[in-house]
Amino acid sequence: MKHLGTKMLETDRLILRRFTIEDASDMFQNWASDPEVTKYLTWPTHTDLDQTEDVITRWEDETIDNDVYQWAIELKEIGQVIGSISAVGMNEKVQSVEIGYCIGKEFWRKGYTSEALAEVMRFFFDEVGANRVEARCDVHNTNSAKVMEKCGMKYEGTSEASDWNNTGICDCMHYAKIRCSAALLQSEGFAAFEEEEPVVKQEAVATKVNGKNVISDETIEYVGILAKLELNDEEKEQAKKDIGEMLDYIDQLNELDTEGVEPMSHVFPVNNVFREDVVTNGDGSKATLANAPSKKDGGFKVPKTIGE
Repeated sequence: MKHLGTKMLETDRLILRRFTIEDASDMFQNWASDPEVTKYLTWPTHTDLDQTEDVITRWEDETIDNDVYQWAIELKEIGQVIGSISAVGMNEKVQSVEIGYCIGKEFWRKGYTSEALAEVMRFFFDEVGANRVEARCDVHNTNSAKVMEKCGMKYEGTSEASDWNNTGICDCMHYAKIRCSAALLQSEGFAAFEEEEPVVKQEAVATKVNGKNVISDETIEYVGILAKLELNDEEKEQAKKDIGEMLDYIDQLNELDTEGVEPMSHVFPVNNVFREDVVTNGDGSKATLANAPSKKDGGFKVPKTIGE
C-alpha cells in the first residue's frame, strides 16, 4: 500500500483532519466524558480534561508517521469536533485496513458516522491502494453494525468471546468490503511473498461518467468467468448496461439516511385478511343435513374417493 498519512478529507458536511490540542475541549465534552458513548470502546471514559489532552498530544506525535491514520471528525455547521475515526489495524501482506470510530451521542442518527466512514473507505481504496477495509463491533452495538452495512460492508460472521470493551468480554461481529477477490488477484499474478514491492492491478467494478456507473469490458469478462457463461458481444453490452443501471439505483438507495430505522421483514406491513377458523360441532338441524348423503345405520353413506 502507498501510505499517505492522515490526509485532510472533506465531505458535504464534514472535515476529516488531524487532531490538535485545541480540540481537547470539544472531544471531552462531546464524547470522551460520556459513558454511554464509551460503553463499547476499549479506552475508559475520561474524568477530566487532562486525560483528553494527554491522548491528543500522543495522537499529534503519532500522526507524523505516514502509516498512522487518526482523523478528527469536524462538523462544518458548528465548527466543532464531534468524533474520531482511525485505522486501528493493518495487514500489509493482504493489503487490509481495520477502521474504528466513535461519535458524540448528540450527533447520533444523523448520518455523520456513515458519511465519515464512507469517505475514509474511499480514501483507503482509491488513494492508499488497500484491497480490503474491515471493521468490527460488539454484537449488542447494533447501531455501529448499521453504519458498516450502510457503507457497503458485508457481514462476515460473529466470533464468540473474542473481544473486549468497557462492558467486558464480548461476542464480536465482523464486517468488510473488498476491492478484488483473492481469485482475481491470483489470476492477475499477485505474488506478495515473491516480490519486494509487488504491483497489484486493481480496477474498480465501475467508473463514474457524468454521474453514471460505466462497467468495463474486463469486469464483464470476469463476471462471465464467475458465472460460467459465454456471452456474445451483444449480450456483453446488454449486461454492462444492466449492471450499470443496478449500481446507479444502489447509489440512490445509499443516499438515504436509514440510521435509527428498524429493519422490516417485508417492504410493506403484512396483514392476514382471513378470519381465524372456528371449530364447532354444528347444531344437528335438518337444514344443516339437507344436502348430506343418504343415512344408513346411524351414519351417512358417501361415495368412494379412492379405489374400489
